Amino acid sequence: MAAAVDAVAEDLANATVSEPADAEAAAAAAKEAKRAEIMANLAKARADQEQKIKEAAQKTEYFGEHNGITCDGCGGPVVGYRYKCKNCQNHDTCEACYDIFKNEGRITNGLSEQRLSSDPKDHSFKLHKDSNFKPMVKGAGGVTKKKEDKKPKPNEPCPCGSGKKYKKCCGK
Repeated sequence: MAAAVDAVAEDLANATVSEPADAEAAAAAAKEAKRAEIMANLAKARADQEQKIKEAAQKTEYFGEHNGITCDGCGGPVVGYRYKCKNCQNHDTCEACYDIFKNEGRITNGLSEQRLSSDPKDHSFKLHKDSNFKPMVKGAGGVTKKKEDKKPKPNEPCPCGSGKKYKKCCGK
């Protein structure tokens, strides 16, 4: 019987030793899972931020005068952003009328020249520009002009690094 008691005591000793090891392993696994979750959230936030920057840069390409285009909502000329409905054949709105659509969920039809659905679910707008578009933002066409280096004046030091005046070195 003493041997049986010793065996039970030994099993209890081994069980108490393995419980802390299991607890440490579980804590490490939980910590690693939390780290993976944080890293996934961070990657998602970075991707969202890059997307917002990309969209903002793209939006500058569409900001300008849209000659010959009138807003179907208010009847005024479209200056700024032009939103064209993907579902309607010829439905253009200015930025102010698009904001009303986006925030209040209603379609304005100030011109009343077209039959437009008043249900916001029937419309899906996107930024649009055509051949009559004139950008109002510098470099909006995707082309930025590099400022040329100024020619040095005759009495300034030569840009070649010789230490001489420009007029006596490379300016001859």
